[in-house]
Amino acid sequence: MLAEVTARPPTAESEALRNFVRAQLTLEVDPDVINPFSKNVNRDQILRDRIRAAVMQRDFFPTPLLLETLFDEIVGLGPLEPLMADPDITDILVNRFDEIYVERRGHLEFIPHGFRDQAQLEQVIQKLVALVGREINLDKPLVDARMVDGSRANAVYAPVGGPTLCIRKFNRLRLDLLPDKRHPELPSWVSTGGISAEMGGYLEAMAIARANILIAGATGSGKSTLLRSVVSAFPDDERVITIEDTAELELDNPHWVKLECVHSGELAGKTTQERRLDVADLVQNALRMRPDRLIIGEIRHSKEAYYALEALNTGHDGSATTIHAGSCEDALARLELLISRDFAQLSPAEIRRYVARVFDLVVFVSRLRNGRRYVLEIAELLGVGPDDRYQLATVFSAEVSNDAQGISVDFSGAPAYRPGSRLLRKLQLQGMRWMS
Repeated sequence: MLAEVTARPPTAESEALRNFVRAQLTLEVDPDVINPFSKNVNRDQILRDRIRAAVMQRDFFPTPLLLETLFDEIVGLGPLEPLMADPDITDILVNRFDEIYVERRGHLEFIPHGFRDQAQLEQVIQKLVALVGREINLDKPLVDARMVDGSRANAVYAPVGGPTLCIRKFNRLRLDLLPDKRHPELPSWVSTGGISAEMGGYLEAMAIARANILIAGATGSGKSTLLRSVVSAFPDDERVITIEDTAELELDNPHWVKLECVHSGELAGKTTQERRLDVADLVQNALRMRPDRLIIGEIRHSKEAYYALEALNTGHDGSATTIHAGSCEDALARLELLISRDFAQLSPAEIRRYVARVFDLVVFVSRLRNGRRYVLEIAELLGVGPDDRYQLATVFSAEVSNDAQGISVDFSGAPAYRPGSRLLRKLQLQGMRWMS
C-alpha cells in the first residue's frame, strides 16, 4: 500500500525522499533539461513523469501537492518558482529564508510562503550560481550573474551578510513612444500616461533626426524601457549596435547587433567591477563594425564614460545611453564626476565642453509612489556658457501633485523653446523642419 506524505514535512523520511528523487533525476535526465531556465518545451512533462515514477518506487502516494513541491525544490527554485512565472513581478528580494518581498506593478509586497529553512535558501543560491559556472563561499561571498533567460541574480554570503538573494527579472516590456495607429490596443508611453503626446512626438522626431540622447533616472525608474522605445523609432535600414554590461535590451530593429561584456569568473582578490572585456573594450571594437547607431546600455564607471563620449564624438550621431541620476542636471554632473576620477589630467571645464559637444538631449525618467514611470523632464544641452556651466534649455517638464485621487502628473512644454543651432542642423540634414 502506498504511503501518503505531506507536501513539506521537515522529517528525515521526506528528506530521504527528496534525495532519492534528486539522485534518480541525475541518473535519468539530461542536465540541460534539469536546468530551471531550460528552453526545452517538453521540460516540465519529462521531469514530472520522472518525479512521479521515483516517488512510486519509494512506495509513496504521488499526490499533486507532493509532486509540485518536489518539482519546485529539486528542479526549480523552491518558493521562488511561482514568483519567477508571475509576469507582474519585476523584482524578487530574499532578505532571509523566511522573509521574501517582490515588486509587483511598482509596489513592494511581502510573500508569506518562504523557504523551509536557511539550508534550502542556500541550496537555491548554489544552484543559481552553478548554472552560470560560478561559485559562492566564504572566500567568494559575492556573486552577480545573468541567468539564461536574461534575469540578473545577486547573491550575498557570510561574512559580508546574508545569505540574501536579489533577482531582477528580465524585462520584456515593450512600449512605443506614441500609440500605434495600426494596433491601437498596444500600450505606449503616451497611452499609459508616462509622457504627453507632444513629448512622444518630440522624442520620436529627435530619434529620427539623429540627436544624441542621455537618459537619466534611478534604479527601476524605466531607463532601459525608455531607451528601447527611443531605439524603436530609428529607421529600419540603419545598423544598430548595442553594448551592455549585462544584456537587457531586446530590440525589434531588423539590423541589430548585440555586444555584451564578459565578466570575470573569479572574484577572489579582485573588485566586483573587474571584467575580462568591459564596456570600454566593446565600444572601441564597435567602431570597427560600421555602426549607424551606437547604443550603450548604461554608463557606470569612469573608463566606460570616457570611451562612450569618445565614440559618440566620432560622427556616430543618433546614439543613446543611460546613467543613474536624479535630474537632467545631475546626470551631466555625474558623467563629469565619473570621467574626472580616472582622467585627472582633464580640467572640469574641458570635461564639460566635451560632454556638451556630444549630447543633444537629456531626459529624466522617474518612478513615483504609485509605481508608475513618468518622464519628468526633457532638456536640450545647448553647450557651455562663458562661466563654464552647462546651458540646459527645458523643452518639457512635469508637475507632480497629490490629491484625493492619488498622484497626478501634468506635462507642459516650454512656450518659448526653439531648438539650438546644432539640433536645427540635424533636423535639416534629415529633411525635417521645426514648426514653432
